[in-house]
Amino acid sequence: MDHEPAHKRQQGQVMVLFLLAIFAIIGMVGLVLDGGSVFAQRRDQQTAADLAAMAGAAAYLNSTGTAVQRQAYAEGVANSVATANGYVEGTLGVNLDFAMNTGTFFTDVTIELDKPHRNNFAAILGMPTWDVGVTATARATYQANGARGAMPLMFNAEAFPGAICNDAVETCTPTVYQLPPPGPESVPQDATTFNWTVMCTANGNPCNANSNEVSNLINGQGANTVIYLDDVIDPLNAGGHIDLFGANDLAQKVGLMFPVPIVTDDGSAVGWAYFKLVSVEGAPDKVITGYFVSPVNGEELVVNGGHTNGTLFTGAYSVRLTN
Repeated sequence: MDHEPAHKRQQGQVMVLFLLAIFAIIGMVGLVLDGGSVFAQRRDQQTAADLAAMAGAAAYLNSTGTAVQRQAYAEGVANSVATANGYVEGTLGVNLDFAMNTGTFFTDVTIELDKPHRNNFAAILGMPTWDVGVTATARATYQANGARGAMPLMFNAEAFPGAICNDAVETCTPTVYQLPPPGPESVPQDATTFNWTVMCTANGNPCNANSNEVSNLINGQGANTVIYLDDVIDPLNAGGHIDLFGANDLAQKVGLMFPVPIVTDDGSAVGWAYFKLVSVEGAPDKVITGYFVSPVNGEELVVNGGHTNGTLFTGAYSVRLTN
């Protein structure tokens, strides 16, 4: 009876182990390479979803018609942006789901974007594709009830909507705003009047309604906390406060844009707007010129359900990613 030599049997076993090792090494290298490719696709896919959600939210704000028509328009814009970034619905397994949730003062647009990743090496191990899914949500807010960095200037609601200007697409003509006339009335009473305010909050320190406090707000880049409409937004008296027009105060803000409170004749705060300061003149006229900017991606605007809602849409809105 013939027996195969031991060294030949050992050579055969080594060959089998070698082939298994090569297969395992190829599989691991393949997983690493395909994994890196998946990571790159996910990052690109997330960017496309973010852009689509932002575009959809902005489109809803800027469209007209019924709620159904505006939603359809927003969805179309979101799909167009995804397509422009290489993700075409129904092509190469791409699936884009559009969802919208509208509250009293906000609209959320959510994009779920799915596309399979075509594997190269992992396919050898029986995994020809991996599912890659991302989600993005953009919130569009309007009629904001709070603002960060608000400057200590208040305006009457009668200033809207005629004074709102989109300086991104048109030449805006500044309006002249003057202080209230001397006397006890310190709340702006018409479309061309403004006044200073210390924007003290109901739960904060007592108001110290003087020029120094206003100056501190101006030089501190506005209020350093979120001010809400149900906080106490008190005007100063109708005195001159001439120093506040100077180069160390408001004059240094010429050319800048910032949030300001909007009030009714009795001083009730009803909304926030973005004001662009064009010029400042102290004595003897004590006036400022500027205009309210719309639309603007108002990062400083806040909508908080725990505070009084705004009742005036002042042309400023915010679109930001929340997920």
